[in-house]
Amino acid sequence: MTLFHICTIANNLTLYQNMKASFLKAGFDETRCRYTLFDNSQGNIYEPYSTFNKIKQETSEPFLILCHQDVLVNQGDNFEQLTKVLTELDNLDSNWAVVGNAGRNQDFKLVAKITDPNFTPHWTGQFPQKVHTLDENFLLIKTTANLFCSPELKGFHFYGTDLCLNAILKGYSCYVVDFHLTHLSKGNADWRYRQIEGEFRKKWTPIFQNCYVQKMFMNNNKLIQYFLEFKPIRLFCWLQPKLKSLFYVYNQFPDSHQS
Repeated sequence: MTLFHICTIANNLTLYQNMKASFLKAGFDETRCRYTLFDNSQGNIYEPYSTFNKIKQETSEPFLILCHQDVLVNQGDNFEQLTKVLTELDNLDSNWAVVGNAGRNQDFKLVAKITDPNFTPHWTGQFPQKVHTLDENFLLIKTTANLFCSPELKGFHFYGTDLCLNAILKGYSCYVVDFHLTHLSKGNADWRYRQIEGEFRKKWTPIFQNCYVQKMFMNNNKLIQYFLEFKPIRLFCWLQPKLKSLFYVYNQFPDSHQS
């Protein structure tokens, strides 16, 4: 039985082959892993939200990995390291649903174990670290959690956070774990990012009203949004534990599992 179903939406097949080769070299062989390519080299046929929902329905493996075409498992970690950290996480919190290599924790600090062109600093604290959002370059989902992306959303941004919020709504938890890889991209916050951000806010603001998600303050009042996302004010909120606790996602939705 294979353990991981490794899925990638790719518009550059050379990058995809390099990515897959790095996984194979790191021990993610095809006797223990199944690989699925969603080929966008001739146009954007696939987008992550609906594609993940389709993958989820067709995955029998215990774990589903959704990763970018431009990641490389070349930092010394391998199949054994990933299975090790998942076992450790199970012992710590068997109620986890999604893990990754970069996200924001309860103190709104960036937690990451990644090498990328942004020189993202490595987290110096303990792993695993509970988070409420995860970067999409590498997402690992426990299939028994039965998670899906929000069907009303689509595009190439925010689907990692969408999965995390859907997990939290179901009473699950999300973590950054100690699995180091390389991401070759800086990211791309283009006009499509802003467009999807608007749709994301529309979807999640009624549910997470007056909570911070990533760096967004979820509120229907645009003026309140602006002032509470203005850096000095947001920083003040982060530095005030009593005030911060009013705005944190996990305070609104406890960790206990809800069926």
